[in-house]
Amino acid sequence: MKRFILLMAAMLVAVGASAQKVVTTVNVVNAKGETVSVASILPKGKPVVLSFWDTSCKPCLQEMGAISDCYFDWMDEFDFEVVAVSTDDSRNSSKALPLAKGRGWPFVIALDKNGDFKRSMNVQSNPTMFILDKTGKVVYTHIGYTPGDEQAVYETLKKL
Repeated sequence: MKRFILLMAAMLVAVGASAQKVVTTVNVVNAKGETVSVASILPKGKPVVLSFWDTSCKPCLQEMGAISDCYFDWMDEFDFEVVAVSTDDSRNSSKALPLAKGRGWPFVIALDKNGDFKRSMNVQSNPTMFILDKTGKVVYTHIGYTPGDEQAVYETLKKL
């Protein structure tokens, strides 16, 4: 019964997310240290994997590592982009860019120091991943990470 309730809750989250669009009017900090609108970091006309993470979250780092490992193979098949949004606060955000660079993550990295973007997307915990279609509509949402979850990302990108 408990599994059924959890499954139903996950399905409701997925259904609710499917009508959601990304709030692009909030600001984040880009890799150059500039405050920019979310709209300026999201590529236009292609699917986007949008992942919220933080430097102290082991599942986040595992998920981003798994996506990084698949990234170039997937790029051979799909025209998409990954935007990794660090939700570290202003005290810890200075660790995010060096960590991403040190791990060789080939994505767009943004810093959401004040949590404005996180709140606008109703992200309650990290990691949280959204996949956006070419129009910016959320077509997939996933909270948490278990090794192998990247297969669902691949399958969703394949459909787009």
